[in-house]
Amino acid sequence: MAGDKHVDDGSAADVEVLPALPTVQVVTSMRDAKANFPPRGGVANDSFEGPGVRLLPHACALGNAGLHACAAQTRAAGVWRGTLEGADGSKLGAGAAAQQLAPLLAGAVGLDTCGVLADSSIAASHLTFLPCAGAEDDESKSLKVAAQVLGAYRATVFRLSGLPGQVLSHSGELWLCPGKTEGRFDALLRLRPLSHVPAGREACFKLAREGPLGTSLEAWKEVAMVELPRLFRVSVAKASDALAVPASERFLVEEEEDMLVINAWQRDSAEEEEIKASLVASLDSISPEQLMWCDSLRALSETSPCAESRVPAARLRLADEGVSTYEELLDSPDEEGAGVPKEDAPRLASLAFLRQYVDRSLLEEELLPRLLPGGTGSVRIFSVQLDEPSSSAPALTALKAPKPKTLDDLFGDDADFTKPSRFATGFDDGAETEPDPLLGYELTSVLLLSEVSGFVFAFHCLEAVDPCAL
Repeated sequence: MAGDKHVDDGSAADVEVLPALPTVQVVTSMRDAKANFPPRGGVANDSFEGPGVRLLPHACALGNAGLHACAAQTRAAGVWRGTLEGADGSKLGAGAAAQQLAPLLAGAVGLDTCGVLADSSIAASHLTFLPCAGAEDDESKSLKVAAQVLGAYRATVFRLSGLPGQVLSHSGELWLCPGKTEGRFDALLRLRPLSHVPAGREACFKLAREGPLGTSLEAWKEVAMVELPRLFRVSVAKASDALAVPASERFLVEEEEDMLVINAWQRDSAEEEEIKASLVASLDSISPEQLMWCDSLRALSETSPCAESRVPAARLRLADEGVSTYEELLDSPDEEGAGVPKEDAPRLASLAFLRQYVDRSLLEEELLPRLLPGGTGSVRIFSVQLDEPSSSAPALTALKAPKPKTLDDLFGDDADFTKPSRFATGFDDGAETEPDPLLGYELTSVLLLSEVSGFVFAFHCLEAVDPCAL
């Protein structure tokens, strides 16, 4: 027949050898029939491995075996077990060993943008493990279970954290106990996906405040700016002035030269009990610093550069500038004044910048009665600025699967049907190639927090930078 090979000399050297047929198991009863499907890519694809780090999926009393983002699970979750040691085999403490693992979590862990259209990727250098006291009841129980799983009498617990104010997409816990070899630690890692915005209530957050009696849980909601009419007029004054100037007399950069966004948040006692009832081990709560970081994201999303683009969330830097009194809020020296201590200069500079837009009468009549109702006390001052964009962005994954907009997205000419669709796996390839919308802009944010009265005032100013000045 055509296509068959013919051997004249009877030798089998030129005969094409076919692979052996697979073994077929004959099932005589449907009750004994089983379907053995191959594993999803194998254990190695779901592990964390690097210099001095080897963690494999492990099912135990703390959770299911760890699984990276896939079609069945859009975010990494579960438990991993293995060892941590120095890259060169040197002796490391528990804290230093934990930092070996932190950079490997970038991609599996990202930023929770809390409902804002923003880039959820996070740089590997921003992740770190901080020691945890484990004073809460749930943490103490988890610590005992982890020690039993590792076969040790006691273990040290660390909690995954980002830069100040950043809200992570996962709760990460790492338990370590000394191994048999010097400088090696037996490790147990647990990742749990979080959602910090209550369903259908994007203008409300659950805050956890640390105090001498433990953690207190509170409900904070956004204040409608109609309750602060004079402050609201400040935010729209420049837009009104720009419209009053004839188009022929405007410069090309005037419309986006100076954009102001003013927000406010307050503690809501009426919803506090409902928030507490829906809170599970305070995992989906945030700190006051994280609330102000989230507010900065929301403010940037309302500006024209980010109207149709993702906010570069990883570039936001929150800084605590100290405490200010009632008198200092109204009248404080300039940061360049004589005799001003160096540590006070950032705080005074922020207050001086705020008073350029918010005058003394407005502070006395509308803002300070909410921040300091009795005219005494102090408030914490924070600032937010944009960090320089990273020149080498890490290959990180999105936390939510993108939605196809047209049939061409699903059945385009470049579609590779041998690989899982990015619309099912949760990997958004387009997020990495999208240009930064805030290149050429500077952000100056001043945030005032009064934990006693339960009020936050946030002032954001986004300014276009002259390219010739760069």
